[in-house]
Amino acid sequence: MPKYQRKGYGQNLIAFIVDYYQQFGSELSVGTGDSPTILRFYEKCGFVKSHVVKNFFIDNNDRPMYEDGQQLVAMIYLKRNL
Repeated sequence: MPKYQRKGYGQNLIAFIVDYYQQFGSELSVGTGDSPTILRFYEKCGFVKSHVVKNFFIDNNDRPMYEDGQQLVAMIYLKRNL
């Protein structure tokens, strides 16, 4: 919901997850759509691009998926050291 966006809730949640999972491993991975807005968010949280699965959203969904008016095509994986 827009009224909860850009308030730092997402970054705080990521910080909590990073803090919690430090006891279980040394790296955290996330997969997301190829939306510039989403990618900027994760990069701002310290993630870097790891690899891409081309056509993931086209091959694995029976209907097109959109984010910010853009059809999602590739799955982008990002990682962050814990």
